Amino acid sequence: MEITQISAGRVAVLQVVGRFTASDRPGALKDAVSGVLREGARHVLLDLSGVNYVDSTRLGELISAHISVTKQGGRLKLIAPPERIVSLLSIAGLGGVFEQFQTIELASATLD
Repeated sequence: MEITQISAGRVAVLQVVGRFTASDRPGALKDAVSGVLREGARHVLLDLSGVNYVDSTRLGELISAHISVTKQGGRLKLIAPPERIVSLLSIAGLGGVFEQFQTIELASATLD
């Protein structure tokens, strides 16, 4: 898994590419989100369009990232989440917790 910051400022966009699994470095997503919050971002758009596989162990990291952003008064939005992530969130009863959009532009338009 690779996480790249593709924009900064008040709205940070983090792009996740590859497999999002237990074999990845634990805490990588949380570290990336914490980093953009320290740099002054209020909202985080998490572009998951490049994720080709996710396992259930990584749901905790998504939840942790969501909590970190919300505690700072911002919103975390998922961009183009693969069906596997949508399904895992639904099974875990978290489908309504994460705002989901097909594009960065659509998600950005809903921010204040």
